[in-house]
Amino acid sequence: MKKFLAAVLCAAILCSLAACGGGPTTLPEPDAEDVPTPTGTPEPTPSPTPEPFTNPLSGEAVDEDISMLRPFAVMINNLPPSLPQRGISQAEILYEIPAEGGVTRMTAYFTDISDIASIGTVRSIRPYYAQIAFGYDAIIIHAGGSEAAYSLLSSTGWDHIDGVRQTYNAAPFARDPARVHNGLEHSLFADGAKLVSAIEERGFSFEHEDGGYDYAMSFTDDAAEQCEHEAEYARITFNSYKSMSFEYNAEDGLYYASQYGGKYIDENSGEQVSFANLLFLDTDIKIIDGYGRLEVRTTGEGTGWYVTGGKCVEISWERADEYSPFRYYLPDGSELQYAVGHTYVGIKGDDYANEVTFTKPET
Repeated sequence: MKKFLAAVLCAAILCSLAACGGGPTTLPEPDAEDVPTPTGTPEPTPSPTPEPFTNPLSGEAVDEDISMLRPFAVMINNLPPSLPQRGISQAEILYEIPAEGGVTRMTAYFTDISDIASIGTVRSIRPYYAQIAFGYDAIIIHAGGSEAAYSLLSSTGWDHIDGVRQTYNAAPFARDPARVHNGLEHSLFADGAKLVSAIEERGFSFEHEDGGYDYAMSFTDDAAEQCEHEAEYARITFNSYKSMSFEYNAEDGLYYASQYGGKYIDENSGEQVSFANLLFLDTDIKIIDGYGRLEVRTTGEGTGWYVTGGKCVEISWERADEYSPFRYYLPDGSELQYAVGHTYVGIKGDDYANEVTFTKPET
């Protein structure tokens, strides 16, 4: 606009000079109302805030997109001589399932293990632990296994790192001398960064194929609104020998775990392990050989409980096949949404009386 005004004034001067024989002339000052008022620079339209990246196994915010990365499924010993475990508080999902002899064993699922200096103790695998890991497209990490488990891993060609029958230049497994006196099987730990190097040695892919993966997990800040009953305490009993109990802390919205008469501790942090979500699932479990090894049904349909935010609700579950994720449904048929945070999944036989309770026993 200013350039346009200057051009108009120059034209007027030239015209006046021509009319008066080139003599100088004085132009009157323009009135204020005749001068166009410059307009302000328009405010730029703000760019939309990009959606934050989230951890696909916990719903927690992360700095980069990790949705294409395969998780790591680590077999964890849970016998008393192996305790306290290490690294389990960093697992986004922890499965506890019976093994032979009435004991339980864990599978800990991590989206990243590279910064965990010690994980374990690492123990052997059974087919049903592997079948659940298939549903996450996870890289399996174990130390030994039943012949049936080795046969399954071999026939499927599944990516796995074994601390018993395989060796690696990275040497990801080592025995803790301070634990050996409890038995060799209770002393083996894995170094997360060295596990990553061992996986690279084997040439396994760190990413899902075909552009992504469906874990059948969605998250909400209002997960407790799906629940119907109070549950500030919860306990799952696997058999007469083993149970896991949880107490709700309303200040942080987490359930703190205990087993074997004491707090469930991660030795790396020294803190009690806690969860935002608890899932207790019923299924069929039967003994299949003279060693007491089990067959655990991990596909088909079943019932269970979901616990979060001091409340609980009865649910149903289904799983199409061993390469599919678990899906959970509320009584009205809608799909369950998780609270943001870590998840515990306990899988038990459906023939044990009083196996789930939400009433804390009197002391």
